[in-house]
Amino acid sequence: MADAKRRWSGRAFLSINLVLSLAVLILSSVVLYIVPPGRDAYWTGWRLWGLDKDQWAALHTVGGLAFLIFGLLHLIFYNWRAFWGYIVSRVKKHLHRKPELAAALVLNVLVILLCVFNWPPASTIMNWGSSLKDGWIAAGDRSPLPHGEAERLAVVAERLNIDLAAALDDLRGRGLDVDPEKTVGFIASRNGLTPAGFYALLKPFRRTSGSDTPLLEGGGWGSKTVESLGIELEIDLKTALRKLREQGIEAKGGETLRDLGRKAGLSPRELAEIIRR
Repeated sequence: MADAKRRWSGRAFLSINLVLSLAVLILSSVVLYIVPPGRDAYWTGWRLWGLDKDQWAALHTVGGLAFLIFGLLHLIFYNWRAFWGYIVSRVKKHLHRKPELAAALVLNVLVILLCVFNWPPASTIMNWGSSLKDGWIAAGDRSPLPHGEAERLAVVAERLNIDLAAALDDLRGRGLDVDPEKTVGFIASRNGLTPAGFYALLKPFRRTSGSDTPLLEGGGWGSKTVESLGIELEIDLKTALRKLREQGIEAKGGETLRDLGRKAGLSPRELAEIIRR
């Protein structure tokens, strides 16, 4: 009796792994729904429960693959006959259920269309995700360049009009090891800083700031709503909407700049510039 209890059960092994891999898949799906965009996550060194954006993405991908493999093995080795018999019997039994079949097909086609054309409630769900993603990082901590951590310091200084010579003198005077030909991410890591923390030391040496500095392409403008951009730029919603209206653009606070740009014939960055000025 004791030997029977100790005997290895492949079915139990696969079932347990299915449950565990499903749990990882669900958790990582939720995290990736709310994780900040890469340009912000990498810039600020964002982590959740000790894991960064790439690690959560790896967990999701590998967890999903593990779930698929364990599920297929469980089906093929232990449930194939029962599964196939059930499918055949169900299909035969429900072939006459034409109204239900038609309704199911229409419903699934509708879901696909809602996603493809970004109609509510699909657009609402995606906008919620964008708001949650943007909520992680304060506006002042966001990268002034798309993936600025991957650019050489000399390039960042040139694009942001930073007085590099003065900045280097100051940074080296603080005891930091700085090579302008290395990337910002590399320099920050070598000095125990995040790219955002390192940039905070560079910021005082920018020659221009505020509205004199044009917004850059690749800043994730399309995913921002008029309201969230206003919060980021410290502009109230009524003022943002008024500025757009003055340019002949009717908008709503929850509308993304991407969707608004399609109607107005402008890029999201151009719309952001209109709101900022």
